[in-house]
This record gives sequence, C-alpha cells and structure tokens, in this order.
Amino acid sequence: MISTTSSLPQSRPFPQEYNSQLMINRTPAHEQSATTTRREMNSDYEELAVPTINPYNETPSREPFNIDPDLVRILTKNQAIIERSAPRFVISSIRPGDIDRSLIHIIALTRLDRLGRLHESESLYFHDFSRIVKHKYGSSCRYLKTRLNFHPNPVTGGPNDIQFFCADGSLRDWLDYRVTKNEWPYAIPHEYQHMVVWSRLPLLDPSQARTATELSDAHEVGLSGFENLSPEFVALLDIAGLNTHNRFTSSPENPPPPASGGRLDTQIRRFVAARWPREQGFVDSMWFLNPVHLQSCPQLPHFHVFVKKI
Repeated sequence: MISTTSSLPQSRPFPQEYNSQLMINRTPAHEQSATTTRREMNSDYEELAVPTINPYNETPSREPFNIDPDLVRILTKNQAIIERSAPRFVISSIRPGDIDRSLIHIIALTRLDRLGRLHESESLYFHDFSRIVKHKYGSSCRYLKTRLNFHPNPVTGGPNDIQFFCADGSLRDWLDYRVTKNEWPYAIPHEYQHMVVWSRLPLLDPSQARTATELSDAHEVGLSGFENLSPEFVALLDIAGLNTHNRFTSSPENPPPPASGGRLDTQIRRFVAARWPREQGFVDSMWFLNPVHLQSCPQLPHFHVFVKKI
C-alpha cells in the first residue's frame, strides 16, 4: 500500500529547540571513539547539554544506542563490511534483471520482502549478534525494550489521551518515540542513511482506514511511500512507469493532506516530511512500515526511513 503524494507542511513533530546547535551525538558506538562511559542498560532520560553534530536528526542522547561492548565489537566489524562492499540495491533500474534491486520499485509497489542486508552482514547478525543478544537479554525484543526504555503514561481515561502515534507535536521525543540509526542497515546506496522511528504507541489508527480491509492489508503487506521528492527523483519514477496519473510530484507542487485524519499513513508521512525537511538539505526520503511477519519485534511499533542529505 503506497503513499500517493509527496509533500507535507513543515510542522515539527519534536521540540523547536531540536533544530538548534545544542544537539547531542547519536552516532552509533562503532562510529565513535572508545571513550563512551558504560551505563546501566535501562538508564533514565537525562537533559541534554553537550553541543555536537547530529546530521540525521536522531533523538538526542548522552550515550549511543548500543553501549554493550560485546555487541559494539560485532557492530564495528559490520561497519567495516558495509564500507568495503557494494550495495545490493540501487535507486532505480529498468533493466528486467535489476528490478528486484530497484528501491523505487520496491517502495512504490510495497514489495518490502525484497529488502535486506548484505549477505555477509546477515550471516554476522544471525551467527554472532543474535546469539549474544539471546544469551544476555533473552530475546531481541527484550534487548530493544531495555534500550528504548519507554515509560507508559498513566491511564487517565480523559478525552485528550493520545492512543496512537501522531505528528502534531503532542508526543515527546525520547519518551514517546525515538529516532535512531538502524544498527543493522539494509544494503542501500551509501548516500542514504537507514533510520528507524520507534514508538511507544501503535502507529496505525484504525479509525483512519478508508476501507474495511485497509488496516488488515497494511498488517499483511505493509505501507510505504516517498516524501520531499526532487524533480530528478520524480523523473526516475516516470521513466520506470511508476508514476501513472501523476501520483508523485516534486515537493513544492503538491498540496499537503489535512493535519489529522484522511489516510492510514498520514501521521507517518507528516513525521517523515517534518523530521527530515528540505530546508535542512533532506530530499527523496523513502519510508516503509513492514508487514507484521517481517517485523523484527512486532511488540515495539516502528517504521523505517531511508534518508538522503545533500
């Protein structure tokens, strides 16, 4: 199921001060120096004060997402694999043998089962990383829950309680959602960064489904789309025959959807467009919500974004 528009208003689903220079380093541990202090895996949120560069608008934090030295060692090895290897996927190709590698086809047609890591990375993940995670934490879901450490809000039963993920600024970065780099990114072109948005709340509001089967279809097939498209990217979609009825246009040409309601994917799309806006140099974002059977941890709502910064 595909998002059919590409531009959204630049509302900010995170505090305004996020765009200031007081940003904390969210680079994974394997990309930092070995000076990270070991902390408890379930450390509480702390206020941020150290200015640093955060080029992909991750959730600010005093520590990297992964601070387990055994896991960081494996992640460092995987980073070396990624840097020396050619990506499995390309942005676009119309050659018959390459269509399964073409990201614009995969995202436009929501064929998410075709995505994946480098084969060498996949082997490292299952044979080394997963084994240690299972030994130390019991399961990958328990490991992720420990690191994210979301604290559920008290259930008040009031009319203003937020029940589903939204991009109107009501949710709190870190406490209600968290944006991280994917520790085990898919084998996409190097100019893109693979990000993950984790949510304390369910991502899809059933009341926004336009048909009786739309929600179940999303669970079975997934959702996907493009945001902040450049004219060059739209041209690739045209050439590939994926832009029938001009479903996709470059960002300035498309009117935004309503701030709430109207589509099952509206809140995800608004979040992506606002978190990685054109005025900060982000273009041609590709996002997707995996079907349930492809999700690494269905108990933790999350979606993926391939982010490009020029």
